[in-house]
Amino acid sequence: MVRVILGGLIGAVVWLAVITGMSFALREVSPALAAALNAHTTVIALWGRLAISFLGSLLGGLVAALVSNESTRAPLGAGVVLLLLFVPYHLFGRDAGGPIWTHYPLWYHLTFFASLVLLSVLGGRLRRA
Repeated sequence: MVRVILGGLIGAVVWLAVITGMSFALREVSPALAAALNAHTTVIALWGRLAISFLGSLLGGLVAALVSNESTRAPLGAGVVLLLLFVPYHLFGRDAGGPIWTHYPLWYHLTFFASLVLLSVLGGRLRRA
């Protein structure tokens, strides 16, 4: 059970590392692309941000499964940890422009929330492949 909990937590940290690393790499390789993704004003920019998160969720789930040596509970735990962190952040978090919830369309929030759990579990299943 300790390995499952540890795997879930490490999977969530991997998600954060992937997102941070990809954001940093984009800023270095293409400042214009990084600025477009941060603008969150076009559908392409929103899907670009989601794509980065999707990759992070898949890799986080895979690492959670590898750490725990099982492919379901730890990746699910990683996705749930991320969901528990980001739902309040999106609903109640603020930045210079006001509540985060108002910066993005509803479909974006719902897709992001669902993908955290679903793609983490899918990433865990990659361990078996």
